[in-house]
Amino acid sequence: MRLIGMEKNLELGPQGKYAQLTLDFPFKKAFATEGEEELLIAMLNAFLEKKLSHPITEVVIQNPYIQGQTRFNRDAVLDIRCRDSVGNRFIVEMQTGRQRYFIKRSVYYSSMAISDSGQKGGDWNFNFPNVYSLNFLDYDIDFGEGNDDVVQYISPSNEKYPRIRYDYENLIFVRLTEFKKTLSECESFSDKLLYSLRHAHELDGKPEQFSGKLFDRLFEIAKIANFTPEEVLDYEASRMRRWDEYAIKEFAREEGVEEGIAIGDARNQEKFKAFVSLLESGVPLTDAKQRFGIE
Repeated sequence: MRLIGMEKNLELGPQGKYAQLTLDFPFKKAFATEGEEELLIAMLNAFLEKKLSHPITEVVIQNPYIQGQTRFNRDAVLDIRCRDSVGNRFIVEMQTGRQRYFIKRSVYYSSMAISDSGQKGGDWNFNFPNVYSLNFLDYDIDFGEGNDDVVQYISPSNEKYPRIRYDYENLIFVRLTEFKKTLSECESFSDKLLYSLRHAHELDGKPEQFSGKLFDRLFEIAKIANFTPEEVLDYEASRMRRWDEYAIKEFAREEGVEEGIAIGDARNQEKFKAFVSLLESGVPLTDAKQRFGIE
């Protein structure tokens, strides 16, 4: 799947009144803080409504760390991990850095959550709870020609009878960069939430049409003036990590293009253009060289 460049969507200019909610610290502060579960519940209900048999009324925030089943398996550290009152498991991730195999990573992590929820010891009939992986992407993934939906729903189905679905494992991807509604166009709760995630740090105050205690609370949490000194440091660290990731990728891309130019001088121009195109699409330099058989 094609990854669309993140550099066009980097928003780390002068600091405003509110924190940038797509960054690690403010996102977890808003949605993964014990005592603030109402915001998490509202977000899950907004984006999982079509997948749930009934609305979520209660969640328990769990340890985001999942240990691999053996010493040879990788561990997982998630942004948010929780379960509801009937045992369904939920993973929520805010992904800002491009990953070539992020959909596969989501499958892997949700499978780890399934394995971790299995009954330990004694007999077990494999009736594990449903798992929902809700992923917010601050860059775009191409989900297929003509597919411009902001929210993508993926779950196992019967290929011959696609109406027959098996909702044991559910992957939901929210393409933040494809959400382009203006403030006046936001009517639903999910629209307003997406607008807040994308633009809160650009606003001078909570929009008047974003009424209700949930948005009151969200903007209070996001207000930097309400942060403790330690939280300010954590937030600045989140911003710095984003800057560092961007700078590293830009340098790698520029370095790769320079090497591609040198290669192009010795090889035909069509191959050179294809090599550069791979680099600019986000393919790592080592992978691009391997594809072209370059030492």
